Amino acid sequence: MKYPQFHKEVLAELEAIGSPSFALHTPRDRRSEMLYSGVRVPERRKLSRKGFSFFDRPESEVIAIWDDLFMQSPNGDVLFCALDYLRFRVRKSVPPYLWSVIRNWVTRVENWAHSDEMSWVYSYVLEAYFDEVFEDLERWNHEDELWPKRISIVSLIHYTGKNSVFLPPKVVFPMVERCLDDHRYYMQKATGWVLREMLRAYPSEVEEFLTNHLSAIGSDALSRSVEHMEKDLRNWWRERRKEATA
Repeated sequence: MKYPQFHKEVLAELEAIGSPSFALHTPRDRRSEMLYSGVRVPERRKLSRKGFSFFDRPESEVIAIWDDLFMQSPNGDVLFCALDYLRFRVRKSVPPYLWSVIRNWVTRVENWAHSDEMSWVYSYVLEAYFDEVFEDLERWNHEDELWPKRISIVSLIHYTGKNSVFLPPKVVFPMVERCLDDHRYYMQKATGWVLREMLRAYPSEVEEFLTNHLSAIGSDALSRSVEHMEKDLRNWWRERRKEATA
């Protein structure tokens, strides 16, 4: 670790506000092998907004410090603090060198919580520098390793809600289609979630996609895709899938 003094500082701040019982619960909840300080999200983000002693340095140096801590720390909450730092910035501006640094962070992901938070950050970097970022996402999309593959599609959406969709179906659907036959739980949930969010902006296109892939899409992915529909329509889609897979 290049910056052990800053790792010690961040870890000490986390431990000061953490709960030992929650620290024991977190790895079980996230199926993670990392250590945790037991800090809940609102308290951690409040700490991250307050900042640390190295925040008065140039932004490129601050990112280099977070890169070192993210890639080296055994503590999952330290990794979250690094992602918090970027979360507060990338919606406003994305420095051109950022992707060359944080693209490697994907190698440390081993649980759904880091995967989701990283995808949130990656989605804004993707929007700012599409060609550069999409090349990596597409490569991960063709691979079998769970977390890079999951991140490759979740990063196509700005989290959730009215403004979550920023890419057209012609970009998103081929990425999702490659994941349909991956029936691992976290891939199924991610596939369905992306389709659910796309449904807000492109309802007819998503319905056509579902119709064309009913025999391939898993039940968990379909349920997630249609969960915001009326109950009768949800049941109709489930029945159509049963018929398609019979």
